[in-house]
Amino acid sequence: MSHPGARGAQNGGQYIGKSIGRSEDRRFLTGRGQYVDDIVPRDAAYGVFLRSPHAHARILQIDGTAAAQLPGVVRVLLGRDWIDDKRGAFVVASPVTSSDCVERPQLTQPVLATGKVCYVGQPVALVVAETVWQAQEAAEAIVVEYEPLSSITDTARSLDDDAPVIHDDVTDSNLVFIRDVGDLSAVDAAFARAAHVTSITLTNNRITANPIEPRSALGVYDAGTDQFTLWATHQAPHILRRDLAENTLRHPEHKIRVVAPDVGGGFGMKVANHPEDPAVLWAAKMCGRPVKWTATRSESLLSDAQARDHYTQARMAFDRDGTILAIHVDTIASLGAFQTRLGASIPSNFYARMLVGLYTMPAAYVRVRGVHTNASPIQAYRGAGRPEATYVLETLVENGAYELGIDPCLLRERNFIRAENFPHRIPLGLTYDSANPQGLQDKAKVLFGYDAMRQMQREQRARGLLIGIGGSAFMDCVGTPSADMLKMGRKKVGGWDSATLRVHPSGKVTVLAGSHSHGQGHATTFAQIVAEILHCPIENIEIVYGDTDRVQFGHGTWGSRSTVTTGLAVAKAARGVIEKCRAIAAHLLECSPADIAVGMDEFRVAGSDRLLSFQDIVDAAYQGGGLPPGLDPALEQVAYFDPTDRSYSSGYHFCAVSIDPETWRVSIVRYTAIDDCGRIINPMIVEGQAHGGIAQGVGQALMENIAFDHSTGQVLSGSFMDYAMPRAADFPFFDTGVQETLADSNELGVRPAGESGTIGALAAVRNAVVDALRSYGVSHIAMPMTPSQIWQAVSAARAAK
Repeated sequence: MSHPGARGAQNGGQYIGKSIGRSEDRRFLTGRGQYVDDIVPRDAAYGVFLRSPHAHARILQIDGTAAAQLPGVVRVLLGRDWIDDKRGAFVVASPVTSSDCVERPQLTQPVLATGKVCYVGQPVALVVAETVWQAQEAAEAIVVEYEPLSSITDTARSLDDDAPVIHDDVTDSNLVFIRDVGDLSAVDAAFARAAHVTSITLTNNRITANPIEPRSALGVYDAGTDQFTLWATHQAPHILRRDLAENTLRHPEHKIRVVAPDVGGGFGMKVANHPEDPAVLWAAKMCGRPVKWTATRSESLLSDAQARDHYTQARMAFDRDGTILAIHVDTIASLGAFQTRLGASIPSNFYARMLVGLYTMPAAYVRVRGVHTNASPIQAYRGAGRPEATYVLETLVENGAYELGIDPCLLRERNFIRAENFPHRIPLGLTYDSANPQGLQDKAKVLFGYDAMRQMQREQRARGLLIGIGGSAFMDCVGTPSADMLKMGRKKVGGWDSATLRVHPSGKVTVLAGSHSHGQGHATTFAQIVAEILHCPIENIEIVYGDTDRVQFGHGTWGSRSTVTTGLAVAKAARGVIEKCRAIAAHLLECSPADIAVGMDEFRVAGSDRLLSFQDIVDAAYQGGGLPPGLDPALEQVAYFDPTDRSYSSGYHFCAVSIDPETWRVSIVRYTAIDDCGRIINPMIVEGQAHGGIAQGVGQALMENIAFDHSTGQVLSGSFMDYAMPRAADFPFFDTGVQETLADSNELGVRPAGESGTIGALAAVRNAVVDALRSYGVSHIAMPMTPSQIWQAVSAARAAK
């Protein structure tokens, strides 16, 4: 569906396209935000979870008797109590249909373990006490008799014949699904005639989100009304409420309220179905008082849903001049010990279909095998599949360019999809609406100073310095297609979202948005959209989200979907209100609605001095008399937006690094990113999203890692002493820019922007580090590219010469 009106709006208006300061920042920066841990009912008790010390073990016996008798203990709750109370289990919202047509069990995590534990940190019991310290002491007093079992935490080995099978429901393998995409015969034919083939085996290391605010939950039960209220650090309150009602808590949905107040970062992890949320809410009823739990940082590193964790073998076929003929990718993707709501869809859909990127590729084939391992469940993390795909694709592109003796930029230019060839259907089944890949590279080269940087690199290398330059180009596929398409795929999640716009008698405006904000600036972005359409001051607009008792149903924030779904619902609601205002103005001014020109805070008969102010229209609407026939009083509009397809944005990153040959430490000396996210509502927010995304991508590439002792399954990175997080000193100032190829798929011409920084960063940094070390014979370094990893790669390359 085309919206040609979007084409003429590229330069923005009074509010859209302007870098307006975020309205929410004042309270955040002055300590006036309200997070779940800030909410402390007077009679609150505190919960502490006892967690498994084993990666894989049978639970032979649990005895909480001694713990229950300790001072201050209110209740000790076990998995059998949950079952006896007839509570339920999580479900998979996005099941994957396996290409081999075998239906395998969709195994989700129990709220509290009973017969078995399958990863270190899995909840086994919940202790409620008067203080956190008393609850912790009591948790340590619970006696659990375990029978340790062999474990598997190495994804690459998870399907080996001798790998321990994790779940008793499945006796033959840890395999969950096989996903085949593309044409294998066409790919085989392309490789048979190729002049050059580049191959690589790589891993995408397991990481975790580590938001500044750990997960927290506060449960309250009102026995008089049989009403549950949960305050939660969650990205999608309505989805959480629905899951509580239908699956876990099994309580009428209208008697559950979920409130997600300010949320200090989520990145996809806080949309997962973590067991602590229903457990704390249930405990509030069992104990007869509010129960509160907040994770410690070490607890988060063990129990938060994690991300990435792929083992991949990939090949790319080239013609003699560097034309890409085909790509073949075979990936084993860990889902962790259990499936989350959306975890399986990440490698099967958002990874598998993105391995063509921005290139005209005649043939492609991808096989993804999802597996269980004895590790925390996998969920989305910023980029969710696309960073993994870009890492594979752009590693092959730059390795191929080096092996063919072609500049990587020239090789990309020879293979880019031309702007005039959009819409473009790729061999993995998606149809890109529009983009301009060559324009992205041209802008990125200018901003980065590519030619000058290459010259500097040659000069520095002549002096013995290790300088590397790497790039990455990518297409980002986000959000969801239409609700009808999702239903056909057996998905239990919708792609649509909603907004209610209410103009109060005072003329002030409240927007109830179905998404949620956890740092993205929605309160400002959505207000800009409303102010632009209603022609009213932006300071008169309030954005509300995160409360299921106030906001109509919405699907929350994940997958960079907010502006391209909720934002479009907001725009639709605003247009409905403005049309009603226009009708009232025309009636009062005795003219046709088509003759009403809307300006800032006024409705004027075109070509005359006859006008009414916005407040005049509001007063007339709420007085209710003398309105046009058939028009209801008041000014309120509910709107829904269901996308026709996924949204596509694109980008290009350059990274330059220097490596100290004494310590092998990597320093980033320059970083450039160009994003094409369509029409930009607020350039400052887009730039901020790019900065944050790049930092997270660089963090994974160089230092972040969930490490295991594979012989025992123990987690070796249980604190920030072991899990390295990037700091400001690890980055230079970023050079960022934009290219605005407006989307034809929606009236605003917008595309997503929130995750592209991470998507481009993994490959750009990896390619830069390898480029710096090619003189040693290094062609690949596993992430995270720590000094130790680099030293090992250089040592191995030297030994192989």
